[in-house]
Parts: sequence; structure tokens; C-alpha cells
Amino acid sequence: MDWWMEKPFRMVQNNLRDVDGAMDVDYEVAMLKKLGANVVQVGCGGISAFGPSRLACQRPTPYLQGDKFGEIVEKCHRAGIRVIARFDVSKVHKAYLETNPDWFTRRADGSPAYFEDCAAVCVNGAYQQERILEVLQEALTRYPLDGIFFNIPGYPTTDYDGNYVGICQCENCRRRFFQWSGGLTLPTVEDDGDPVYRRYEEFKVYTVADMLHKVRSLIKSIAPNVPLSTYSDDGIDIVRCEAQSAITPKHFWLYSGSEDPAAIKTTFPAKVPSDCAINAVDIPYRFMGVSTWLNQIRLYQSAAVGGNLDWCIVGSFKDYPDRANFEGVGEAFRLHARHETLFARLQSTARVLLVNPRPFYQFSTNLMYNEKEYRGIVHMLKERHIPFDTVILSAIEEFADRLDQYDVVILPDLPRAPGPRLRKALLSTSAAVVGTGRTFQEAPELLERLFGVRIRGKVEPLAASYLLTQPKEVFRSFPQRDWVFLHLDSYRMELTGAEGLLPLVGAAPYGPPERAYGHRLTGDRMAAVCGGKNLYLPWLPGTLYYTLGYEDHKDIFLDLLDRVRPMRQPFETDAPGCVDVFFHRTGPDEYLAQLINLSGFNGVTMAKPLPLEGIRLTVTGRQPASLELLTADGLEPQPVSGSELTLRCPGCYAGYRITCR
Repeated sequence: MDWWMEKPFRMVQNNLRDVDGAMDVDYEVAMLKKLGANVVQVGCGGISAFGPSRLACQRPTPYLQGDKFGEIVEKCHRAGIRVIARFDVSKVHKAYLETNPDWFTRRADGSPAYFEDCAAVCVNGAYQQERILEVLQEALTRYPLDGIFFNIPGYPTTDYDGNYVGICQCENCRRRFFQWSGGLTLPTVEDDGDPVYRRYEEFKVYTVADMLHKVRSLIKSIAPNVPLSTYSDDGIDIVRCEAQSAITPKHFWLYSGSEDPAAIKTTFPAKVPSDCAINAVDIPYRFMGVSTWLNQIRLYQSAAVGGNLDWCIVGSFKDYPDRANFEGVGEAFRLHARHETLFARLQSTARVLLVNPRPFYQFSTNLMYNEKEYRGIVHMLKERHIPFDTVILSAIEEFADRLDQYDVVILPDLPRAPGPRLRKALLSTSAAVVGTGRTFQEAPELLERLFGVRIRGKVEPLAASYLLTQPKEVFRSFPQRDWVFLHLDSYRMELTGAEGLLPLVGAAPYGPPERAYGHRLTGDRMAAVCGGKNLYLPWLPGTLYYTLGYEDHKDIFLDLLDRVRPMRQPFETDAPGCVDVFFHRTGPDEYLAQLINLSGFNGVTMAKPLPLEGIRLTVTGRQPASLELLTADGLEPQPVSGSELTLRCPGCYAGYRITCR
């Protein structure tokens, strides 16, 4: 078996700066050993080479002392640490504009996209199509590499400062898109309503995959056991992703350490995920780490779904100015190392499948997907401790035959028509299919067959409209609250073969108070149940919950889910919603229950979590024989009395191996 498939690894990525061409490699290796890493990903070539390259297409760093990368490989291998060579193929020195102008990305006015003394190169230019193969061949024949990582292969439309660059208008892109599309003109505006732009989205996926397959073929011809890694999936062995922060205003995502690796493991079982916990508050501020607790939580989240532990700093260790997270990384790495064979055996117990709408390759600009709807539903399921798997939308056609493994399949606001395999699978699956928002509105015939509805336009006026939580035997979470506000895009539907629930209370004046009356029930229903199992909500419960946080929208969604498919969960717990519970099978009579304590999060800050004691958990239909706590020293037996287990989580993480009779 290939080394990266045997068991999860623990990797540190040092993003080397030019000045690190003179780094102290002995200090670096000592730090890697101290942290407990068994893989390092480190700069080799591309923008700057960290060894003496003979190639005209790349420049060694001017600070290079000897063959620094060769020294890293030799000393890491001697210490039992594998080395993945990092290549940034997104930019080259601007001097190449004089000699090789056809390599570069071009703005609409024909100018290159500069950053510092570099300029961005295009996927369709000779540098990424040909020269990088020469760079790789030189590295593979010179060094005994354990892996190859490519940074930023794709079509970025912004630079490091966030300035908009736009769709590349270089002659190579124009010509290749014209040939590939059968005569279409390269678009200049990102407009998802434009069919030509949609073809361009497909073109981007195709051209990146085509380039990566060329790279993979070269690697395997020279070193068959060397994996290729980047932020894509087609032709990739180790699928890279990032758990990162930013200081620009945006909604903080609490589950970034587990979301991508879990989706990759479900969607691509023949590949492994590596979700990099970025130790930086933002790209401009790379030399201050995130909260100690957030840093650890991201590592434990990746471990909890069977992913690799992956942690990154910019530069070498010796002059890195923020050492606050070193201890926490070492703690997570040591626990993981002690139980790596257990983490390698995780098997999902989920009965719910949630589609992740994000196009899974770097720098896709698909404007149609609603990440907030997906994330809001993630919050709902996590807080109610309902295990679920996620599948990446861009690969769901290949996944379609696996829908019957689940009780429920959730489609969060996915307007586009599905491909033929998914369409057939959705119409025949035994699972309950749940759609929200605009799901399949671009395929009205399928919408009607699957959900028994036709869309008749938006709810207008929307402000001061409400959902009536009737009948109460369905909406059991609302014994005292009859009306729940409706907001954001919502659609009126005609029921052609479905049962209607959740009546719409029409808008009425809302101020001044003396005039705030006159609400009346309309004939519209805001939930449709077709065939007793498929559920459609023509509004956005996930987006409302994600952005505004009212539990009412979560409760409506989960009450309706229970109406169409009451699920027998693999476990029951009284853990509060701030505890992220993972529950996997690890053998015929063995389970791993993992608790990640998010109680330190206040909406802005991730502080030290509160110690949690007395959490009760039962394994559905099983009698526990033993309970053991995972520690860095081994397994610590815990008391067992009856079928109900008592767990605690005093810090960020606690893992328990449960053996049943």
C-alpha cells in the first residue's frame, strides 16, 4: 500500500522565504522531531529554487547556501521524516515578461497581474504546460522525494491584496477556449446567468485537470510511489485544503478543521485529505498565530474524521516570532501518533447525506452556489448531534449509485439541473430527498416529479410575512409559538402531487404599532411532502439560521425532517450543542466517540473551553463492555455501569474507545 494511504500522517509545512535559503537545517529537524511530525512539506522550486537549478525557467533564491533543499531531504530522511517538495507555479519573476510574454495571465486591458517583483502565469501558457514539467523532472531525478505539492494551480481572479484581476484574457486562453468550446468567445464578465460563462467554468475545471494529469504522468514515470498533492481532486493523490482565518469581515466558520477532510473521505475514498491548519490570522499577518484553542481544535477536528494532521507556518522555525502554538501542536500530534492505527479504522455511522455545493477546485468562481444554506444546515445537524456525511457537488455524478446507503439526502439550495446519473438515482432512491430554496428550479420537470410542486414566483411582499407552525403534531418544537418570521428569497409553489404543510401568513403593515394588524392566512404552503418521504422547502432555512441564528428555523427544518424520515441514530447523548460529537465504528463491536469542546467560542473569540463533565451517551441497541479514554500514553480505562456511559471533556478534545458485547 502507498505510504500516504496506510495511516494518517502528521505534517508541518514550512513555507520558505527567499532568506531561508540560508536556514539552519539541524534546528529545523530538531523542531520537527520535538513537535512529533513525521512529514514535512517544504519549498523546493517554482518562484524560487532552494537548490542549484540548471533550468532557465526558475531562479535560485539569492540567499541560497549550497543545496539547501538537498540538505533538508538528507537530514529529514535520517530522522525518519518524509519530505514533500513544495512548488509554487502561480508566478515567476517579472523579468520573464521580456523573454516569455506568452507565459502570463493578462487583464482585460492586456496588462499582467503583478505582485511585488512577480507576475501571475496562466494555466494555458507554456510555463504551466511545459516548463513546470522540466522543473519537476530535475527535482525528481536529483532528490529522493516522498511527495510533490503544487501551490495555486488555477485561475485566481484576485491578487494577494484582494484586488480584482478578472478573467484571464491572454491569447492562450482565448485560443484554447475557442477550440475547446467549438467557437465561443472567451467571456470577460463573471455572470452565472450567461451560458458562455458557464461553459467557461467547465473549461477551467477541464484545463486544470488536464495540466495536473500531465504532471502526474511525469511523476509516476520517474517515481511511481511519489504522490501528487494540491487543492483539487482530479489526478491527485493527497487532496489539500485549508482551515484558515481572515481579518476581513466574514462569518467565522466553526467547523473548518473537519468539513473538507470529511467530504473528501466520503467523496474520494481512494484519496486522502490533508487539511492545513494555517497558523496565521490572515495572509498579510502571517507571523502571528491564531488563538491557541482554535489552532488545537482545527487539528483535532481533522483527526476526528480520519484526516491527516497538517500545520503550517511561513519561514523556518529558528526566527519564527510566535511560539505560542508549538505546545498545542505537539500535544495534538503526540495523541494522534499514539492512536494512529485507531484513527485509520474510522467507519462512518451516518444515515444522512448532505451535499456540499462548493465547487471543489481552487479558484472556482461559480456564482450560483449558496454556501450559507449548506453551512446553516451543518450547524443544525451538528448541534442536534445527528451524524452526517458530506459529498462534494462537483463529483456527485460518480457518487449517485451510493444514495441508497442513506436514509436522507439533503440538497441545500442547488438550482442547476443534475446530470443524468444523479437524476435517475434521485428518482429511484429509497432515501428521503430534501430540497431547500431554489433546488432544481432550472429543471422544473424534475422538481415536479421529485417533490410534486411547480414554482409560481417569489413571495411578494415578503417583509412582515410569517410561517404558521401548524399542525402542532408535526411542529412539536412550537407548543407556544405559532408564527415564525420569513425572510430572504422565498417562493410560492403550486402543489401538483404533494401534501402542503407550514401555511404562509401574508404580510401586513408593521408600523406604526397602531396600524400593525391585518395579517391573514394565504392559500400558500411553505413545505411540501411528496410520496410521504420527499420534502421541499421553497425558502432558505439554512441561510436564515447561519446568518441570523434563530433556533426556530432550525427547529422547523428538523421537525419536518422527523416527519418524513424518523431516523434511528447510532447513539444518543445529552451533550450540549457546543460539543461537536463524532461517532465512528472502528471494528465489529468497537466504536470511537470523540468530543470537541467548542464552549470557548463567543461568536468572535475562541477562548479556553469550559470543562464539561457528566455527558451521557448510549450506543443504540448495544450494551457497552468497556470504555477507555485516549491519552498520549495509551488507553485509560473508565468505569462502566449499565448501558449509559458518562463522558467528560475538560479541554478541547476527548476521545473514547467503546467496546460492546
